[in-house]
Amino acid sequence: MEKSSVKLEMNQTAKEKPQKSAKNARDTIVELTKAALFAAVFCILAPHTVYLPLSPVGITLGSFLVYLTGMLLGARLGCISLFLYLCMGFLGLPVFSGYRAGAAVLFGPTGGFLIGFLLCVAIVGWFAKNSSGGKRGMLRFLLGMLFGTAALYLFGTLWFKFIYAEGTTFAEAVKACVLPFLPLDAVKIIFAMVLYKPLRRLKRYV
Repeated sequence: MEKSSVKLEMNQTAKEKPQKSAKNARDTIVELTKAALFAAVFCILAPHTVYLPLSPVGITLGSFLVYLTGMLLGARLGCISLFLYLCMGFLGLPVFSGYRAGAAVLFGPTGGFLIGFLLCVAIVGWFAKNSSGGKRGMLRFLLGMLFGTAALYLFGTLWFKFIYAEGTTFAEAVKACVLPFLPLDAVKIIFAMVLYKPLRRLKRYV
């Protein structure tokens, strides 16, 4: 009896392994599809740019899209999605600000902000993943956006100063890369907070 029961367990285990492998493969395909779809949204919306005087960095929907991506996909899938977007721009698709593309853009004055999107979405996604909904969840989402935006500003400003404009002071870099964009980024954060509850409902299906 014991031998037969052991054989039955082994047979069940052998049957379960292919099923688990198939499920894992389906889950991976679904996750990569989500990341690719969000990367496509970036490619469509992020290139629209308004340039300000005295600054090489333009106003785009980039950071707002990063907030939504982090909220809906989380840190890991959000980073994959942003990485796909950066790769497409690097390979020549005109998806960066101002419909530009190529290594010259990725490693130019705005390169720190483009690459910094990865850091920002990771922070927003981590906070959003660990939120439980309600007021506490809204607070965590807000903190994620604030910390993510601060990290994005810091990385982009340091990139601008040390790689693109070595002769500038840190104060000059902040004046060019941060101060002109604070009001609009505040509006983006407020708008993202307004969308928090609809995003929470949408997240169940994403």
